[in-house]
Amino acid sequence: MRSSLGIILLAALALWAGRHAAAADLPAGSSPTGGPCVDVQVGNERVPDYDCINRQFRLQAEHAYAASPPPAAPIDTHSSSTAVGAANQAAAQQMMGSAFGKSAQPQRPAPPAFVPALPGTGAH
Repeated sequence: MRSSLGIILLAALALWAGRHAAAADLPAGSSPTGGPCVDVQVGNERVPDYDCINRQFRLQAEHAYAASPPPAAPIDTHSSSTAVGAANQAAAQQMMGSAFGKSAQPQRPAPPAFVPALPGTGAH
């Protein structure tokens, strides 16, 4: 009994060490042993091989990054004030109207004056 337990532990340790000593650059969809990623199901519980899945994602990301140059920054120190979202004088003049430079309140149109359509039908 003791020797079989020792053999099982030794085999598990050898598999674990071999798995972690494998090369990091593996083709997508393969495990360190060269086969496909394997999900294990014990009873009703499914356990995926997360190491293999993470390697697949990492290799796909490295391949995509190597295929295209890094994107340029959309906004830098030479961008216009409208691209950056900063306030500029033209936008302030448009918003303030004739009150630009005179008042802190934006210009608003005068409220509409409603005239009754029929004379003498106003409120009594």
